[in-house]
Amino acid sequence: MTLQVHHELYIRGKPPWEYSLSDCRTLCKGCHAKAHKLIEPDRGWTLISIEDLGGLDGVCERKGCGNEIRYAYLTYHPDCGYKVVGSTCIGHLTQEDRLLSSNLIKSYKNISEFVHDSNWESGLTNKGKHYISCKYKHHSIRIYGDTNNYSFQIVLKEKGLRWHDYKDIIHFNNKNLEEVKELAYIALKGMISDNEEEKTLLRNIYRSLK
Repeated sequence: MTLQVHHELYIRGKPPWEYSLSDCRTLCKGCHAKAHKLIEPDRGWTLISIEDLGGLDGVCERKGCGNEIRYAYLTYHPDCGYKVVGSTCIGHLTQEDRLLSSNLIKSYKNISEFVHDSNWESGLTNKGKHYISCKYKHHSIRIYGDTNNYSFQIVLKEKGLRWHDYKDIIHFNNKNLEEVKELAYIALKGMISDNEEEKTLLRNIYRSLK
């Protein structure tokens, strides 16, 4: 291992050997490079958000990587600013952030699977209003409107009973159909979940997508 002297402060024109020992630290070559920001630090990063790009449409900004990525992790470090990295390079996050990112990735995958794999059927309300609907467990989602002017409604049904609980219709402008399907699914999952952490996570995702 190569050891080097790191100076905690620098005074213009002062030779390195004239600093007191209290101004210096012994660091290995790698840690010395990180201290001078020649190498990106592997601690102190904060996860800001995760975005599913739908395909390999992004590029990891981690130094020395540059791989194409589908899941874009926006991270922040007080010394390095913002960087978008991929699932492999996200390992430099703290344990808490890694757990959060794992839960977020799982939620995004569930959302994506619902939007792309669910079966939607057309219907009419008693007043003749058109909608499309989809079942999730024994509940359902209704989406009204067209051409970036959509709204959704959650229909909750108690298992084994006939009655339905229709939640308020939520309106959106400038959202396409897939985006409204995502938001409706997230809202339904949040309503029926018994896990407070999952509810908080879904609430944050909903706000970021809305």
